[in-house]
Amino acid sequence: MTQPKLPPRLGVAIAVVALSFPAIFIRLAQADGLSIAFLRLAFASIILWPIAYRKIPAAWREIEPAERLRVVAAGVFLGLHLFLWITSVLKTTVASAAFLVLTQPIMVAILAHYFLRERLNRWVVAALILTLGGTVLINFGDLQLQPEYLWGDLLALIGAAMAAFYLLLGRSVRREIRLLPYITIVYSSAALILLPICLLTRAPIFALSARSYFWCFMLTLIPTLIGHTLYNWALRYLRAFTVNASIIVEPILATIMAWAIFREQPSVYLYPGAVLLMAALIFAFRGEEA
Repeated sequence: MTQPKLPPRLGVAIAVVALSFPAIFIRLAQADGLSIAFLRLAFASIILWPIAYRKIPAAWREIEPAERLRVVAAGVFLGLHLFLWITSVLKTTVASAAFLVLTQPIMVAILAHYFLRERLNRWVVAALILTLGGTVLINFGDLQLQPEYLWGDLLALIGAAMAAFYLLLGRSVRREIRLLPYITIVYSSAALILLPICLLTRAPIFALSARSYFWCFMLTLIPTLIGHTLYNWALRYLRAFTVNASIIVEPILATIMAWAIFREQPSVYLYPGAVLLMAALIFAFRGEEA
């Protein structure tokens, strides 16, 4: 495999920063979760199709039918992940929704071990233990705040599972298909799976304020077209767990921004939990080299 011009770890680092903004943008959009999720993906599809449409037919013919199915399925799981996670952000604290997504690396590591033969070495196991410890520590403090947040926390947890399948499928097929056709099909599939749900539930996708459309577009521009696209690009070069483990940094940045913008005081458990999560990230990248 030829080495990319951009180091994969640097690409992942940029993606982490880009994906630290969604919870903030979602709150600022002041719209329902389903509308935000659909518009975020629809805007991305509208931007990408004029650029990619000439490359998609050839890329589609070059992959096997089973791989085509995995590409579309990745989009379906992405759409469900964004809907569930965005809704969770509106029903719980930014910190809780963001940190419950940290269950993704654990799910991805286990699934990749069995389905992609990406074995769990001692560094990866150590990273998993530290991730679990940091996540439990931080959310233990947050879940004590208000019992009504539990529904949002559950949605965030299910959304994390959807994201795990999305990344696992992407890892299984990204070596066979170029990035631009892949993300165009995936983002479009994600939007299409949400469109009938929007219509059936009468989500106000065409009746939002200019402010809401602006922040939905910002969600498209920074977290989706930069963040998710770089993650999908990195899946060609790094193991699924390594790419996914980088999300450990995202909620730390998101919580800091929520504190500054919305005055959401983080739990005192954030600080020791963040130390464990950063240690987990170091172990995860060490496991990539082992």
